[in-house]
Amino acid sequence: MADHHSCSCFRPSEFSCPFPARRRANLCVVRTFRRDNVRIVVTGGGTGGHIYPAFSIIKRMKERHPSAEVLYIGTERGLERELAPKSGVPCAFLRVEGLQRRVSARAFKTMFLAGTSFFSARRILKRFRPDVVIGTGGYVVLPVLLAARTLGVPSAVLELDAFAGLSNRLSGRFVNTVLLGMEAGKAFFQKAPRVVVTGNPRATEVLAVCEDEIARVCRTLGLDRSRPIVTILGGSRGARPINDAVFELLEKPRAHREQIVWITGQVHYEAICQRRSTMPVQKDVFILPYMDEMPALLSATTVLISRAGATILAELTALGVPAILIPSPYVTHHHQDYNAQALEAQGAAVVLSEASLAQGMLATQLSALLANPIRLEGMHKASQRMGKPDALTRIADEIERLLA
Repeated sequence: MADHHSCSCFRPSEFSCPFPARRRANLCVVRTFRRDNVRIVVTGGGTGGHIYPAFSIIKRMKERHPSAEVLYIGTERGLERELAPKSGVPCAFLRVEGLQRRVSARAFKTMFLAGTSFFSARRILKRFRPDVVIGTGGYVVLPVLLAARTLGVPSAVLELDAFAGLSNRLSGRFVNTVLLGMEAGKAFFQKAPRVVVTGNPRATEVLAVCEDEIARVCRTLGLDRSRPIVTILGGSRGARPINDAVFELLEKPRAHREQIVWITGQVHYEAICQRRSTMPVQKDVFILPYMDEMPALLSATTVLISRAGATILAELTALGVPAILIPSPYVTHHHQDYNAQALEAQGAAVVLSEASLAQGMLATQLSALLANPIRLEGMHKASQRMGKPDALTRIADEIERLLA
């Protein structure tokens, strides 16, 4: 058996218990909390929107409690299977799939996995003996948080979207605290014992970028900060309809001397560069497959054109970046529509449907914004009002409340 002190990644069956048997037996009866030896379980996964907040929380809690022992629990098939072991945080993986709403063979398989994953999660928690369990979203959180409930371990779930996912909604019925990234999420947790709008952890991290780093990134790209900078992205893997609309945008004269930073996504980068090579050479158009230093670029951005995932919205509202949002029509429950509408209602963003891109609406809306500095300033202020720059502190304070 692997010892979790010497191995940063393990399966539930490999998880060895570092505690004497006499301490394990009474887990459900007595939980001894020692401030100098905090044990924290963070669970969440499937997509980066659930994984990165989890590790942001882990980092902040380790700053507050340097001797804390932390365990991350994710799914076997999610993106976390690749990312989590690289973090150096001890981790375990459960075999679990998303809940099905229709009767089918897959639905029965999902129910079976849900049951087995609950008992696996319970075994892991009994052996690790956490003082608190935090869920950051994704279908893995439900069995882990339910196991925590049956063991009497305080817990919280973090919902970052305006439209709450099913696993988080169900978890909200029995956790101690629901932490929200957006005010609109309150509608889904009216029966939760405690609901707190904390913001998205990414909002805190994006503000940590210093002016020197922003200037360096702009120099590297060749950007002139005295002129408008338009940043275009379609998510970590890019978005073909947005990329097609950008080609149309590039065919029009840029009356406002704007510079365009086009982050295509790795999947589409080669094809776009090939197509771009057949077009007349244009200055001030910078094409990148991805951007590692996104916070610095966003800090210099005049207008952002983007999908409406919770993470990018947390970043742009923390910085107050005016945005044109194009919600993905392919995500569950169209939750990006709800996210985007929350910003639009406050005057912080313009929302376009993906279908409208074929009608040239992207170029029209961008030109209208750049021609109206007063409106841009109003969007900037509205966006900042929605931002939660102290999100990580708020989340950590709520975790401390559960630990007290």
